[in-house]
Amino acid sequence: MIRNLSLLFVGVVAAFLGLATYHLRSISALPEQATIYSHWEDTGGHATVQDVVRISESTTPAAFMPIRERRINFGYTESIHWFRFRLVADRATEELTFEIRDHTIDRLELFELRNGQITSLGKTGSRLPFAQRPSPTKTFAYLLNVETGQQADYFLRLDKRYENLATELTLWRTSDFEDREQRAYFLWGLFCGVIGLVVGLSFLFYLTTKDPLYGYFGLYILGLALRQFADSGLGFQFLWPGVPAINQPDPVIEALWLYLPATLLFQQHFLELRTESKRAFWATQVFKYAFFTLFIGLVIGQLTGVAESYAGANQLIRQIHTVMAIGCLFVIIGNTVVGLRSVDTVKRLYGIGFGIQIAGQLVVLGQNMMSHQRGSVFLVEPYLISMVVFFIDLVVFLYLLAYRYRKSLDEQRRLQIGLAQTRQHTNEAIIDVLESERQQVGALILTDVGGRLTQTRSLLSTLAPAPLLTEALGLIDKTDACLEQILRDSLPADLRQQGLPMALAELVRQRSQVGTVQLSFAYENDSHAPELTITQTQQLYRIANELINNALKHAYATECRVVFRQDSGHWQLTISDNGQGFDTNSAPNQGGIGLKNLQARAQTLGATLTLTSDKNGTVVHVAG
Repeated sequence: MIRNLSLLFVGVVAAFLGLATYHLRSISALPEQATIYSHWEDTGGHATVQDVVRISESTTPAAFMPIRERRINFGYTESIHWFRFRLVADRATEELTFEIRDHTIDRLELFELRNGQITSLGKTGSRLPFAQRPSPTKTFAYLLNVETGQQADYFLRLDKRYENLATELTLWRTSDFEDREQRAYFLWGLFCGVIGLVVGLSFLFYLTTKDPLYGYFGLYILGLALRQFADSGLGFQFLWPGVPAINQPDPVIEALWLYLPATLLFQQHFLELRTESKRAFWATQVFKYAFFTLFIGLVIGQLTGVAESYAGANQLIRQIHTVMAIGCLFVIIGNTVVGLRSVDTVKRLYGIGFGIQIAGQLVVLGQNMMSHQRGSVFLVEPYLISMVVFFIDLVVFLYLLAYRYRKSLDEQRRLQIGLAQTRQHTNEAIIDVLESERQQVGALILTDVGGRLTQTRSLLSTLAPAPLLTEALGLIDKTDACLEQILRDSLPADLRQQGLPMALAELVRQRSQVGTVQLSFAYENDSHAPELTITQTQQLYRIANELINNALKHAYATECRVVFRQDSGHWQLTISDNGQGFDTNSAPNQGGIGLKNLQARAQTLGATLTLTSDKNGTVVHVAG
């Protein structure tokens, strides 16, 4: 199992890296437009665009300062930040797109200064409806157009006070920007397809096996996907575009408060913490319900406007999240240790998978901590790290769940085989007991009742003839005939020694002497036919005896044929008559014990019983 998992893991990682490399190489051919940006910080937060224009034209130390890097990290800020850049169309008119990569900026607005006139190109932000964005993308993008021989100055106002501000400013040719976005959305489409397939299979397995673990895994994947959507900006674009309140203070926090309970729930059941570790189980219980309660409270606060109207709500929610996330991280580490210490290989591999996820989360946590510091290194988007970890987890957990599913199917198959064997052994035991009882009853009848009847008939025969005496002797003769019938129904004493074919031939010969039905027997075999077991011999003899009785008593037949065939690996017993037949559809529902006995005996042999009947007669095949 470990080798298969390793091969699958290497294959998926190679495919993922190959797709990522292809994507990066394809977008690297789309060059950014070289632009010089300058920055000014409005610590008071009251400057208008006219004030900012005057400041940009001054040479005081408080004026705009050039920015050397396009990736900017201001850390925690309580100011409004302004950015300025200039476009000059030396050659033909060209349409450009200005992109601001941080999709969590509360409010931003781009102004254009051309020929001394200031024009707003649109006010947008995460606290405004998505429909107000100048371009329908997951980030913020403005279309710019400068005609040949003209120039224009642009002023960008960013308002993300009381939060961390880390963003990237990029200028693209519009055609290159659209090409790049299409490639990115194509990859996100693949991601959504994988998520939909995995979640669908998880709930399908849940419905098939009734194992809640598959349902919990589906919820876990949905929670993790929601976190990715919130972290990339796709959530606001496609899931809640008309409810910007969900973006306050951060949709990632809200997604985590839904994702973490699903993770803990999945861990509880996969690792069987209730029996493996009581302490880990109750710690998981506490954090699971605490996060879910916080999620419900945050949604209510967002929809009622409390989260935005209360000035300290943003900071309070982040502090609560920090404390809870650290505590939950220790709980998840503890659960991972429980998995690694388990004697079950599947649980140990699960612990390794979650260890990889914890390592990825620590990298994201370190990235987020650096974003609090002004001027710190801005490495990579956290959702990209989470995406890599997500696919690694997906490979590991899917394989383990598939292995668990296959193992459960094997266990069910073994149980079904065991149940069938137990049922067969039980039927054989019951039939053996019945046969033993039948033999004992036959012996008692033969030695006791039969002897008394013979003695009684002898005594009555000495009396003078009388009508009542003649009737009594007739009843004795009928009783004696019934005893002979019972004895004929019992198994021959030498059945095992003479074999089934000879026993059936003798049975047919005896029954032919009673009644008007013409009976015949045929035996067909090849030289390689194996010897029947004693159980097969006894049950087939009983089946033939019962079917011959039915033909003699109930079918009103004139002919009955018994055929037994054997070859190297199979046998078949066929009894047919030309009687009046019966309705095979209604027979099983009439409660008749004869047909049920035949089916039970066939099941004991592991054979198939086929019955056809019409007005021309009845044919029964028993094959094994």
